[in-house]
Amino acid sequence: MGEEIMENYRQYLRGKYRKAHTQENYYRFVSDFQGWLEEKGKSIEELAPQDTQDYKIYCTENYSLNGNVGRMNALNNFVGKFLGKKELLVRAPDSEASNKQVLSKDELDRYVAAAETPLEKLVVSLQVDGLLRPGEICELKESNVDFENRKLYLDDTKTGNNYIIMSRHLMDRMTEYREHRTEPKREEDKDRLIILDRGNRTGLPPTSHRPDFVYNLTKRLAVKAKIRRSVYPYLIKPSVITRYFDENVNPKTIQRMARHKYIDTTLRYDHTDDTTVRDFLDRRHGEPTEGRGEDDDLKQTAEILQRLIDGEIDVKELAKEIKSTKRKEHKDDVAYL
Repeated sequence: MGEEIMENYRQYLRGKYRKAHTQENYYRFVSDFQGWLEEKGKSIEELAPQDTQDYKIYCTENYSLNGNVGRMNALNNFVGKFLGKKELLVRAPDSEASNKQVLSKDELDRYVAAAETPLEKLVVSLQVDGLLRPGEICELKESNVDFENRKLYLDDTKTGNNYIIMSRHLMDRMTEYREHRTEPKREEDKDRLIILDRGNRTGLPPTSHRPDFVYNLTKRLAVKAKIRRSVYPYLIKPSVITRYFDENVNPKTIQRMARHKYIDTTLRYDHTDDTTVRDFLDRRHGEPTEGRGEDDDLKQTAEILQRLIDGEIDVKELAKEIKSTKRKEHKDDVAYL
């Protein structure tokens, strides 16, 4: 009976969620729960509220906090939405922001410079200029590209905004890549922007639910750049955003580039450390930098950030203050979803 329920749950996930990655994660976590339940000598049909609470305690004692966010969300999806038994729901923990040690300016520059082939250069530009995720890079289509308006549309994105504004550099990289793009093997892949040019998938596009292509390329370039620590695709975006913060780019501009609905999300990507704060204070009380003070918005933002550093305001108040400094713009200038 348990196998039949799990098979029905798999079908439910396929009908409910478009992304294969989401389906796989939910099914895997619920399968783990079923295995734990069987070890207790119980079946899914016999589930009681105490069982799900006990499982939450078990996960808390054996797994990391952020991993348990996914486990509890999957469990609640299974018992609450699929089984329809709300009395079995558990409170999922809040995820803990991890302060990743982002790449330094030098490391990021070396990573970018390590790209040599047209495909490598395009992927790196999509990571650094476009701030795209591995899955988004893998799913890009030729028909998504609007050179005239400098827009690159995204068919499947979890952030909301369905396009990015392309830099001139990214457009140049895309033009160069198109001249060397491998011919697709299948007719249905003619519109896919990226076609693999090596390995047993030569002539085929990468897949978003297993974006190993971007992961392996990132690792390979990091080694070539002689960056002597772990570098992976999801480290590039926070590294770039932190660099923008270091360069005093207006947080609202960063928010739009990253396609974040809320400024709080953007601020979480700012992995400023003690050294960054000390450098900022030294610059602030030292000789004025050329051009400093010419942009009123930038001055106001710097003052607000200083108040955060001094402990006068918290992150939520910071977000409100930054919003209030934003100049009135034409509604088409910034799109939020």
